[in-house]
This record gives sequence, structure tokens and C-alpha cells, in this order.
Amino acid sequence: MTDAKKVFNYFEEISRIPRESGDEKAIAAYLVGFAKDRGLEVYSDSHSNVIIKKPSTVPNCACAPVIIQGHTDMVYVRDDNCKIAYEDGIGLIYKDGWLMADGTTLGADDGIAVAYALALLDTDDIVYPDLEAVFTTGEEIGCLGVGELDFGLLKGKYVINLDTEEEGVFFTSCAGAFRNNLSITIERETVSGHCPLTVKIYGLLGGHSGGDIHLGKANGIMLMSRILSELGDKVRISSLEAVGKTNAISTNATAELFVEKAELEGVENLIKQLQSDFRHEYGNRDNVSVELSSGDIRDGVCYTCESQKRIVSALSLLPNGVLGMSFEIADLVESSSNPGFIEQKDNELIIHSLARSSVGSRKTEAKEKFAAIAALTGGASVCSAEYPQWEYRAKSPLRELAMETYKELFKIEAKALAIHAGLECGFFDKMLESVDIISYGPELQDIHTPKERADIASIERIWTLTLSILEKLARQA
Repeated sequence: MTDAKKVFNYFEEISRIPRESGDEKAIAAYLVGFAKDRGLEVYSDSHSNVIIKKPSTVPNCACAPVIIQGHTDMVYVRDDNCKIAYEDGIGLIYKDGWLMADGTTLGADDGIAVAYALALLDTDDIVYPDLEAVFTTGEEIGCLGVGELDFGLLKGKYVINLDTEEEGVFFTSCAGAFRNNLSITIERETVSGHCPLTVKIYGLLGGHSGGDIHLGKANGIMLMSRILSELGDKVRISSLEAVGKTNAISTNATAELFVEKAELEGVENLIKQLQSDFRHEYGNRDNVSVELSSGDIRDGVCYTCESQKRIVSALSLLPNGVLGMSFEIADLVESSSNPGFIEQKDNELIIHSLARSSVGSRKTEAKEKFAAIAALTGGASVCSAEYPQWEYRAKSPLRELAMETYKELFKIEAKALAIHAGLECGFFDKMLESVDIISYGPELQDIHTPKERADIASIERIWTLTLSILEKLARQA
């Protein structure tokens, strides 16, 4: 069996199983049942990770086992008109050479990897070495499952990660990351005879805090910090909020302020001038809009002057954007940080950031910066959800084999790239000794949206590529 029919069949099967991040028990049970029905060695854990092993189809194969890896969870988003309940799975549509979903995300990120692996495990008439199929969970919410995986169960020396969304691109490195919560205690007092003023930053383009960080887009939190810093003691802050996620560049921020009546016009004019400055700075790279609305004089509960100074100082000092470029790979962002959202909880203001780097020591440096800000402003810095980087290796036989095979099969030059975002490859690189890793996949578009679609012909080509790579590995002396 060399055509991709089984790949599509298995993708259809798993699409009937609800499997958004955090809800992977059913898909794990399906995988375990699949393995047991075929007499395959299988392991599962309390995090719904599953490992299935299958012996080589080549007698006395000299090649080390090959790990085929993908994650079972998906980002589940539905449009307003979708009539299919989450519990009923994904409704698939084949149209004009594309595989799509009916009103929801498709889940090809990374369900297509699961389908490839199942098709391999269910086929005996193709040539491959010993296979170790590794299905992980919680990738979309911080690589949670792979962080709990028992790597001692694996013997593989090659890893093929099937979680890349652009055909012809072979990832060779990825950034590690950690999340930071910078919390600052808020003390409050009542101010009398002031006008309320709401300052709302909106309309920013945003983007992925890894893949788009080099584009120099505006961050709503950082624009608000500049406004508040410029206004100084002309205003009193009542509340501060920015809605978003740490892995997305902030598109908004809202500050509820109180201003003396005599200062109101001057404050509004200063904010309007800052909006003009921001628009000049960002030009056509972003859309910066600042909305102002004021009210009648009244009393208001605000941060104390001391609390306000500490919070504004912390915001101004936050690491933001590109922190360093790679010296090994041209045009690759090595390190970055993104303040993603701000929330106010009782007597605390919490700033949530995500820092990334493809060099471990630079992640340590970023942690030290957050700790220094906390020390200077009387706050607390907590780092969590850390995952390791996958550092570039100049010599990778698997990379060379994969790229040469792609060119040989399709007469197209393959591209070796690094990504300033997280892949589960970092965990395999850290936990398995002397492992050789490559990441590739079929053409997917508009992932994580109801417009997500997968190129059918590309799925078939990547199946052919994977079979050819495995056969070459199996037949090597």
C-alpha cells in the first residue's frame, strides 16, 4: 500500500472523536484500542500520552528505531453558524483539492500526523525500520503532555515530527520558552472631585508572538505604558486591563483614569498627540487607534501614588519584542519577549508575558530581567510552563536525507529553516541522547480558525516522502 487512502480514512475516523486541548482521553482510548486490536506494543499514561511500537518489516534491520511524532489535541474554534455539536466531532468537506471542516477548525494541526502514524502502523507491505509512534497531548496549551512523557520507553535515534504547516519546509531548530507572571500589589485610596477618563487602545493587528515578532508590530500593553508614563502624576489610575493571550501580540489595552477638571483638556490633547506619534512610528505596519471618553466630576477609587509609580515603572521596563538575532541562522530571531495580557485581581495587577529563545542561556537572562523588575518595583516574578529549545546542529544526516529525498521525488528544492516558536522537538532533543530530528508536514492554511484547510495533494506527497525516507533508513547498512 503506497497510496494515501489509509491516511484519509484514519483522519476521518479521528475527526469523529472530540479532542480539543485538555479533552484527549477519548482519542487516547481509541489509540490504545487500535494498538491492542493489532497486537502492537502500547503504553499510555495519566496525561493521555500514547506510545505504540511496531517491529521493522525488514528482517534484521540495522537501522535504529524511528520515532514518528505528533500531538492528538487540536485548537477547537467554531463559527457562529455551525450546527455540529462539539461532541459530534468534525464535519469534513472535500472540495476543490482541499480538505476542510464544516464550520469549525479542521484539526489537521496535528491530526494529520496522527493519521500518518496510524496508516504506517496498520500497513505491513511497505519497508520501514522499527517504529515508535508517539502521540502527545496538550501541545496547543503549552506542550503539557510531552513534558510528562516517559522518554525511558523510547529507543529511537531518529525523530520525524509531523507538525509543520508549509510543505517543502524542513524545520531544524525551534525556540524554547517560558511564561512569566509579574504581579504587583495594588494599594488604593479615594480621590475627590475628579473627572473619569477612559483610555482605550484598539484595532492593532496583533499576530503570533513567535512567528510575527520580527515584524515590529505595535503591542497594546507597551503603547499604554508609554501613555501612562508620559501622563505621570497628571492622572490617577483606577484600573488597567489588556485582554489577550501570551502567545499573541497584544492588540488592546484599557485604562480607567481620574483627572482633575482643570487638567482634562490638556491630558486629552497629550494622548491625541501620542496617538499621532504612534501612527507615525508604525506607519503601514499597524493600525493604532486610541479612544477617549470622559464623564462628570465625581469621587473615584484609585491606585495610591506609590502603587501607580511602581506599576507604570514595571510596565515601562518590560522586555518586549525582539531581544536578539541568531548569529548562526540568517534572519532568525534568537530571543524575544511578549507581554500578552494584563489582569487585575483583587489587590494585585498581573502582567502575563511569554519569553522565547533558541539558546538556553538567553532564557535564563530573560528570567533574570523579570526578577530584577519585580525587585525594583516591589513585585513578584513567577516563571512557569517552560519548555526546552531545539538548538540547530550543523550536521544532521536525517535532515540531509529528508531534503534530498524531497528534491529527488518532486524536483523542488527543499528549504531548511528554524522557527522562533515552540515545537515538541525540543523535549526529544533534551531527553534523548544523540537523537537526530527533523520536522515537516503537508500544506495547511488558516490553522486555528474555522477557515483551516489542508491541501489534499500535499498530504499525498508528504505520505510518499515519509515512506521513501523510512525505506532508505531501513535499507541502510
